Amino acid sequence: MAVNDIVLHGATGFVGQLVADYLARHPGSRRFSWAIAGRNPNKLARVRDSVATQGTEPGVIVAQAADEASVQAMVADAKVVLNVAGPFSEYHGDHIVGACARSSTHYADLSGEYWYQRRMIDEFHQEAERTGAKIVLAAGVDSIPSDLGVQFAIECLAAKGGRARHAKALFTSYAGSFSGGTRRSMQARKTIKQSSEYETGFHTDPYVLAPSAERSHDGETVAGWDSRRFDSDLRRFGGPFFMAPINARVVRRSLALDGHLPCTYEEGISVAALLKVVWLYASRGFGYFVGAPIPLQPKSGEGPPPWLQRAGSFCVRVHVTTEDRTESALVEVRGAGDPGYLATSKMLTEVGLALLLDEASPRGGVLTPATALGPVLRRRLTEAEEGRFMQFRMLD
Repeated sequence: MAVNDIVLHGATGFVGQLVADYLARHPGSRRFSWAIAGRNPNKLARVRDSVATQGTEPGVIVAQAADEASVQAMVADAKVVLNVAGPFSEYHGDHIVGACARSSTHYADLSGEYWYQRRMIDEFHQEAERTGAKIVLAAGVDSIPSDLGVQFAIECLAAKGGRARHAKALFTSYAGSFSGGTRRSMQARKTIKQSSEYETGFHTDPYVLAPSAERSHDGETVAGWDSRRFDSDLRRFGGPFFMAPINARVVRRSLALDGHLPCTYEEGISVAALLKVVWLYASRGFGYFVGAPIPLQPKSGEGPPPWLQRAGSFCVRVHVTTEDRTESALVEVRGAGDPGYLATSKMLTEVGLALLLDEASPRGGVLTPATALGPVLRRRLTEAEEGRFMQFRMLD
């Protein structure tokens, strides 16, 4: 029998400490037991002592992700595992996913490495389906706002009697810092592309996470939004977004699993959003004016100063339309906090609590936030922090 309801693996990293802090302070903390896990017992003890002063005290599990026996023991003690130790393709995330899939333990991580995600699908989807384990990949800012936003927009269109055939998302705000984890993932992506491990077409396949899906059309690209332009549906100037290649692949997996294909998808970022980031940084002298400079090239375990974590925000608008474009729906997803750090830590935590406490579809497998939890997660996110964290609303 599981000793802990939730085990947080990678708790000593920057995001891991934010997740631990949020778990300790969560208003529902008396409803669950939890533990932090990692390879360094001294660092784990410091995290435990730090969060214990603010809320509930977690247990401590020393586990080496490279050691499958160690991982199996950690997973056996958990109902839900949250993994923040990335890049996941390099730090043996597959050992944890595999152990969870075999033991029907729910799992969520922050992975944005599509080749790793595809491996998890190929190797563990059927096993997780059999055991009922929900393996939720990309459970942070990549790709919850896009994924849940598209699902919400499709539901709104369906309520009008329409079936979505075209979907687009535009981030109108993405103000925050660039995470060390994202940097390492991008470096890993560059390395994997230069290797001969995969055929060239693998890296340019928009449906790499939905290999057997019905494709919308042959000309669809990974991000879809590949040049600067004015979009009349969203009434904004937009251009390519560095997160879109991650988010778009996850959204297409959701569309495939939920039976919404063929449906095109494209994602970009507005020019105004880029200007907001410039103003946020410049107005505070890149942090020097407030005595806390922004690390522009963050190292492992390093993140933004507290003022930037609080000042950050994100907002994405999603527009869906029918094939003949006679019916459409426009929704907005908005959130507070630095997207890659503070907001992501809260999103992942709420995914874990939803997996543990909320009634969702019994579907198991290697899933996305939308297909694993959908409306259940939307409700939990909108209720978090008394409604101050995230909002989902229909605009048209």
